[in-house]
Amino acid sequence: MSKEAVQTVIGKAVTDSKFRQALFASPEKALKGYDLTAEEIAGLKAIDSETMESLAGSLDERISKAFMVGWSVGSGGGRKGPGKAPARRGSVGGPREGP
Repeated sequence: MSKEAVQTVIGKAVTDSKFRQALFASPEKALKGYDLTAEEIAGLKAIDSETMESLAGSLDERISKAFMVGWSVGSGGGRKGPGKAPARRGSVGGPREGP
């Protein structure tokens, strides 16, 4: 059994719409090359395409929101990027001088 291969297939199906379509159109062909047991293949085939599409859409939405929040934080307010502290500024007129 290859837990990693199953995780790889599911991850790819969620994030790659062309692979997801191929997986549901022709699972044997899409799964070729993955180290999967017959039981794992049967389990992957049993996943409902609507459920997978819903998960992919939900994940895409979350990633988009996270990107937009990170982008707006990273591009404004003197920040250098997501999660970085604002650049220090001195009093009116420019950067602070001295230690």
